[in-house]
Amino acid sequence: METYNVDNETYKIRAFDNNIFTVNKTVSMKYKPSDPALDFLKIGGKDMCVEYMFHRKDNICELQWLHTDGQQCIDGEMTIRGENTIKLFYLSVQLLKKYAPITRINFLDNSHFNCLLPNGKTVKMFLNHYYFLFHKGHTWYDDKLHAYPTNESQRIIYQSFSRNFTNPTSKPSYFDFMNKDLNDIFQPIWNKTKTWEEFFSEIKKIPDICQKTYTWYIRASHIIRNGEYLPEHWTIDVGKNLLVTTINKMVGGKRSKKYIYDSSICPDYPDVTQCRNMSFFKK
Repeated sequence: METYNVDNETYKIRAFDNNIFTVNKTVSMKYKPSDPALDFLKIGGKDMCVEYMFHRKDNICELQWLHTDGQQCIDGEMTIRGENTIKLFYLSVQLLKKYAPITRINFLDNSHFNCLLPNGKTVKMFLNHYYFLFHKGHTWYDDKLHAYPTNESQRIIYQSFSRNFTNPTSKPSYFDFMNKDLNDIFQPIWNKTKTWEEFFSEIKKIPDICQKTYTWYIRASHIIRNGEYLPEHWTIDVGKNLLVTTINKMVGGKRSKKYIYDSSICPDYPDVTQCRNMSFFKK
Protein backbone atom coordinates (compact mmCIF):
# COMPACT_ATOMS: atom_id res chain seq x y z
CA MET A 1 0.00 0.00 0.00
CA GLU A 2 1.28 3.50 -0.85
CA THR A 3 2.30 5.64 2.10
CA TYR A 4 2.25 9.43 2.35
CA ASN A 5 4.61 10.93 4.90
CA VAL A 6 3.41 13.48 7.45
CA ASP A 7 6.79 15.24 7.33
CA ASN A 8 8.84 16.60 4.43
CA GLU A 9 9.17 14.51 1.30
CA THR A 10 9.69 14.79 -2.44
CA TYR A 11 8.64 12.05 -4.85
CA LYS A 12 7.31 11.46 -8.36
CA ILE A 13 4.01 10.05 -9.56
CA ARG A 14 2.71 8.73 -12.85
CA ALA A 15 -0.71 9.95 -13.99
CA PHE A 16 -2.59 10.62 -17.23
CA ASP A 17 -1.00 7.94 -19.43
CA ASN A 18 2.38 7.74 -17.71
CA ASN A 19 3.13 11.45 -17.56
CA ILE A 20 5.39 12.16 -14.60
CA PHE A 21 4.72 14.82 -11.97
CA THR A 22 6.93 15.85 -9.06
CA VAL A 23 5.29 16.20 -5.65
CA ASN A 24 6.91 18.23 -2.90
CA LYS A 25 5.37 18.04 0.60
CA THR A 26 6.88 20.26 3.32
CA VAL A 27 6.11 21.46 6.84
CA SER A 28 6.59 25.14 7.69
CA MET A 29 9.27 26.17 10.14
CA LYS A 30 7.97 27.26 13.54
CA TYR A 31 9.69 30.36 14.88
CA LYS A 32 7.89 30.17 18.23
CA PRO A 33 5.85 27.44 19.98
CA SER A 34 2.56 29.25 19.37
CA ASP A 35 3.01 29.21 15.57
CA PRO A 36 0.78 26.70 13.75
CA ALA A 37 2.51 23.81 12.02
CA LEU A 38 1.28 24.33 8.49
CA ASP A 39 1.89 21.99 5.61
CA PHE A 40 2.60 22.89 1.99
CA LEU A 41 2.00 20.71 -1.03
CA LYS A 42 3.44 21.49 -4.48
CA ILE A 43 2.83 19.63 -7.72
CA GLY A 44 4.49 20.16 -11.08
CA GLY A 45 7.49 19.33 -13.22
CA LYS A 46 10.52 21.56 -13.66
CA ASP A 47 8.21 24.29 -12.37
CA MET A 48 5.94 23.75 -9.36
CA CYS A 49 2.61 24.80 -10.92
CA VAL A 50 0.24 24.19 -7.99
CA GLU A 51 0.76 24.91 -4.30
CA TYR A 52 -1.52 24.48 -1.28
CA MET A 53 -1.14 25.55 2.34
CA PHE A 54 -3.09 23.45 4.83
CA HIS A 55 -3.31 22.00 8.30
CA ARG A 56 -3.53 18.22 8.25
CA LYS A 57 -6.55 18.14 10.61
CA ASP A 58 -8.58 20.90 8.94
CA ASN A 59 -11.05 20.52 6.08
CA ILE A 60 -10.33 23.98 4.61
CA CYS A 61 -7.09 24.87 2.85
CA GLU A 62 -5.59 27.69 0.79
CA LEU A 63 -4.64 27.42 -2.86
CA GLN A 64 -1.48 29.53 -3.02
CA TRP A 65 -1.16 29.43 -6.79
CA LEU A 66 -2.17 27.63 -9.98
CA HIS A 67 0.26 28.73 -12.71
CA THR A 68 0.39 27.03 -16.09
CA ASP A 69 1.07 29.89 -18.52
CA GLY A 70 4.54 29.16 -19.90
CA GLN A 71 5.37 26.84 -17.00
CA GLN A 72 6.89 23.35 -17.32
CA CYS A 73 4.35 21.57 -15.14
CA ILE A 74 5.08 18.01 -16.20
CA ASP A 75 7.77 15.61 -17.34
CA GLY A 76 6.03 14.18 -20.39
CA GLU A 77 4.24 15.00 -23.63
CA MET A 78 1.04 16.29 -22.04
CA THR A 79 0.62 20.05 -22.53
CA ILE A 80 -0.92 21.78 -19.52
CA ARG A 81 -3.31 24.25 -21.15
CA GLY A 82 -7.07 24.54 -21.44
CA GLU A 83 -8.85 21.43 -20.22
CA ASN A 84 -5.56 19.91 -19.06
CA THR A 85 -5.22 22.75 -16.54
CA ILE A 86 -8.49 21.54 -15.03
CA LYS A 87 -7.16 17.97 -14.95
CA LEU A 88 -4.01 19.17 -13.19
CA PHE A 89 -6.11 20.97 -10.58
CA TYR A 90 -8.20 17.89 -9.75
CA LEU A 91 -5.09 15.71 -9.73
CA SER A 92 -3.68 18.08 -7.11
CA VAL A 93 -6.91 17.77 -5.09
CA GLN A 94 -6.61 13.98 -5.22
CA LEU A 95 -3.11 14.22 -3.78
CA LEU A 96 -4.11 16.83 -1.21
CA LYS A 97 -6.82 14.56 0.19
CA LYS A 98 -4.19 11.94 0.98
CA TYR A 99 -2.75 14.31 3.59
CA ALA A 100 -5.82 16.08 4.99
CA PRO A 101 -9.65 15.73 4.93
CA ILE A 102 -10.07 18.75 2.64
CA THR A 103 -13.60 19.64 1.51
CA ARG A 104 -13.14 23.34 0.71
CA ILE A 105 -10.39 25.32 -1.00
CA ASN A 106 -10.06 29.08 -0.57
CA PHE A 107 -7.92 31.28 -2.80
CA LEU A 108 -7.17 34.82 -3.92
CA ASP A 109 -7.89 35.24 -7.63
CA ASN A 110 -5.03 37.40 -8.94
CA SER A 111 -4.46 35.18 -11.97
CA HIS A 112 -2.89 36.69 -15.05
CA PHE A 113 -1.48 35.83 -18.46
CA ASN A 114 1.11 37.43 -20.71
CA CYS A 115 0.16 39.29 -23.88
CA LEU A 116 2.55 40.47 -26.61
CA LEU A 117 1.92 44.04 -27.79
CA PRO A 118 2.69 45.27 -31.33
CA ASN A 119 5.80 47.09 -30.05
CA GLY A 120 7.27 43.76 -28.88
CA LYS A 121 6.65 44.42 -25.19
CA THR A 122 5.08 41.63 -23.13
CA VAL A 123 2.51 42.83 -20.60
CA LYS A 124 0.60 41.10 -17.84
CA MET A 125 -3.19 41.01 -18.19
CA PHE A 126 -5.57 40.02 -15.41
CA LEU A 127 -7.35 36.83 -16.40
CA ASN A 128 -10.33 37.46 -14.10
CA HIS A 129 -11.26 40.75 -15.81
CA TYR A 130 -10.38 39.55 -19.33
CA TYR A 131 -12.29 36.26 -19.06
CA PHE A 132 -15.20 38.04 -17.38
CA LEU A 133 -15.70 40.22 -20.48
CA PHE A 134 -15.67 37.40 -23.02
CA HIS A 135 -17.75 34.92 -20.98
CA LYS A 136 -20.84 36.92 -20.01
CA GLY A 137 -19.75 37.88 -16.52
CA HIS A 138 -18.04 34.67 -15.37
CA THR A 139 -14.43 34.37 -14.25
CA TRP A 140 -12.26 31.43 -15.32
CA TYR A 141 -12.42 29.79 -11.88
CA ASP A 142 -16.20 30.18 -11.79
CA ASP A 143 -16.68 28.80 -15.31
CA LYS A 144 -14.18 25.93 -15.13
CA LEU A 145 -13.93 24.94 -11.45
CA HIS A 146 -17.35 26.11 -10.14
CA ALA A 147 -15.73 28.56 -7.73
CA TYR A 148 -17.88 31.15 -5.99
CA PRO A 149 -17.12 34.35 -4.03
CA THR A 150 -16.36 33.44 -0.42
CA ASN A 151 -18.30 36.41 0.95
CA GLU A 152 -22.05 35.85 0.57
CA SER A 153 -22.96 39.50 -0.10
CA GLN A 154 -20.24 39.73 -2.75
CA ARG A 155 -21.58 36.50 -4.25
CA ILE A 156 -25.02 38.06 -4.75
CA ILE A 157 -23.54 41.18 -6.36
CA TYR A 158 -21.26 39.09 -8.60
CA GLN A 159 -24.18 37.00 -9.82
CA SER A 160 -26.01 40.18 -10.82
CA PHE A 161 -23.25 41.27 -13.22
CA SER A 162 -24.30 38.82 -15.96
CA ARG A 163 -27.57 40.73 -16.50
CA ASN A 164 -25.62 43.79 -17.60
CA PHE A 165 -24.23 41.89 -20.59
CA THR A 166 -27.69 41.48 -22.13
CA ASN A 167 -29.30 44.73 -20.96
CA PRO A 168 -29.03 47.38 -23.74
CA THR A 169 -29.20 50.22 -21.22
CA SER A 170 -25.97 48.98 -19.60
CA LYS A 171 -23.98 49.63 -22.79
CA PRO A 172 -22.97 53.30 -23.20
CA SER A 173 -23.67 55.06 -26.47
CA TYR A 174 -19.94 55.79 -26.84
CA PHE A 175 -16.76 54.12 -25.57
CA ASP A 176 -13.21 55.43 -26.05
CA PHE A 177 -10.71 52.67 -26.86
CA MET A 178 -7.80 54.99 -26.00
CA ASN A 179 -6.02 54.66 -29.33
CA LYS A 180 -6.78 55.96 -32.86
CA ASP A 181 -6.20 52.59 -34.56
CA LEU A 182 -8.28 50.80 -31.95
CA ASN A 183 -11.12 53.28 -32.31
CA ASP A 184 -11.02 52.69 -36.08
CA ILE A 185 -11.21 48.92 -35.47
CA PHE A 186 -13.82 48.82 -32.73
CA GLN A 187 -16.13 51.82 -33.20
CA PRO A 188 -17.99 50.33 -36.23
CA ILE A 189 -18.60 47.14 -34.22
CA TRP A 190 -19.60 49.16 -31.16
CA ASN A 191 -22.12 51.17 -33.15
CA LYS A 192 -23.85 48.15 -34.72
CA THR A 193 -24.16 46.07 -31.53
CA LYS A 194 -26.83 46.69 -28.90
CA THR A 195 -25.39 44.94 -25.85
CA TRP A 196 -22.03 44.17 -24.25
CA GLU A 197 -22.59 40.49 -25.00
CA GLU A 198 -23.05 41.18 -28.72
CA PHE A 199 -20.00 43.41 -28.81
CA PHE A 200 -17.64 40.91 -27.15
CA SER A 201 -19.04 38.04 -29.23
CA GLU A 202 -18.08 40.02 -32.34
CA ILE A 203 -14.60 41.16 -31.35
CA LYS A 204 -13.37 37.83 -29.97
CA LYS A 205 -13.03 36.70 -33.60
CA ILE A 206 -10.40 39.40 -34.26
CA PRO A 207 -6.77 38.10 -34.36
CA ASP A 208 -4.45 39.08 -31.49
CA ILE A 209 -7.43 40.32 -29.52
CA CYS A 210 -5.60 40.51 -26.17
CA GLN A 211 -3.21 43.20 -27.45
CA LYS A 212 -6.14 45.17 -28.84
CA THR A 213 -7.99 45.15 -25.51
CA TYR A 214 -5.01 45.87 -23.23
CA THR A 215 -5.60 49.63 -22.92
CA TRP A 216 -9.29 49.42 -22.06
CA TYR A 217 -10.39 45.98 -20.82
CA ILE A 218 -10.28 46.82 -17.09
CA ARG A 219 -12.26 50.03 -17.69
CA ALA A 220 -14.91 48.09 -19.62
CA SER A 221 -15.10 45.56 -16.79
CA HIS A 222 -15.53 48.43 -14.31
CA ILE A 223 -18.43 49.93 -16.31
CA ILE A 224 -20.24 46.58 -16.64
CA ARG A 225 -19.93 46.06 -12.89
CA ASN A 226 -21.33 49.55 -12.20
CA GLY A 227 -18.16 50.29 -10.25
CA GLU A 228 -18.61 47.30 -7.93
CA TYR A 229 -15.53 45.23 -7.10
CA LEU A 230 -14.87 41.98 -8.87
CA PRO A 231 -14.48 39.62 -5.89
CA GLU A 232 -10.92 38.63 -5.03
CA HIS A 233 -11.54 35.87 -2.48
CA TRP A 234 -13.09 32.66 -3.81
CA THR A 235 -14.00 29.15 -2.66
CA ILE A 236 -14.16 25.78 -4.40
CA ASP A 237 -16.07 22.90 -2.83
CA VAL A 238 -14.24 19.57 -3.20
CA GLY A 239 -16.16 17.46 -0.70
CA LYS A 240 -16.85 14.71 -3.20
CA ASN A 241 -14.11 12.18 -3.88
CA LEU A 242 -13.33 13.14 -7.46
CA LEU A 243 -11.11 10.48 -9.04
CA VAL A 244 -9.71 12.02 -12.21
CA THR A 245 -6.89 9.55 -12.82
CA THR A 246 -5.02 6.61 -11.39
CA ILE A 247 -2.00 7.80 -9.40
CA ASN A 248 1.02 5.52 -9.21
CA LYS A 249 3.59 6.65 -6.68
CA MET A 250 7.07 5.94 -7.95
CA VAL A 251 9.73 4.33 -5.77
CA GLY A 252 12.37 6.63 -4.31
CA GLY A 253 12.36 10.30 -3.49
CA LYS A 254 14.05 12.39 -0.84
CA ARG A 255 13.34 14.29 2.33
CA SER A 256 14.37 17.83 3.18
CA LYS A 257 14.06 19.83 6.39
CA LYS A 258 14.54 23.33 5.00
CA TYR A 259 11.69 25.26 3.40
CA ILE A 260 11.56 28.93 2.52
CA TYR A 261 8.18 30.31 1.50
CA ASP A 262 7.95 33.40 -0.64
CA SER A 263 4.99 33.90 -2.97
CA SER A 264 4.09 37.37 -4.20
CA ILE A 265 2.50 38.70 -7.36
CA CYS A 266 2.53 42.43 -7.98
CA PRO A 267 -0.39 44.03 -9.86
CA ASP A 268 0.37 45.50 -13.27
CA TYR A 269 -2.44 47.73 -14.50
CA PRO A 270 -2.47 48.90 -18.13
CA ASP A 271 -0.08 51.71 -18.93
CA VAL A 272 -2.39 53.65 -21.23
CA THR A 273 0.13 56.42 -21.85
CA GLN A 274 2.67 54.12 -23.49
CA CYS A 275 -0.03 52.49 -25.65
CA ARG A 276 -2.03 55.54 -26.71
CA ASN A 277 0.01 56.24 -29.86
CA MET A 278 0.90 52.65 -30.69
CA SER A 279 0.16 51.44 -34.22
CA PHE A 280 -1.97 48.33 -34.52
CA PHE A 281 -1.87 48.22 -38.33
CA LYS A 282 0.93 46.56 -40.24
CA LYS A 283 2.78 49.02 -42.46
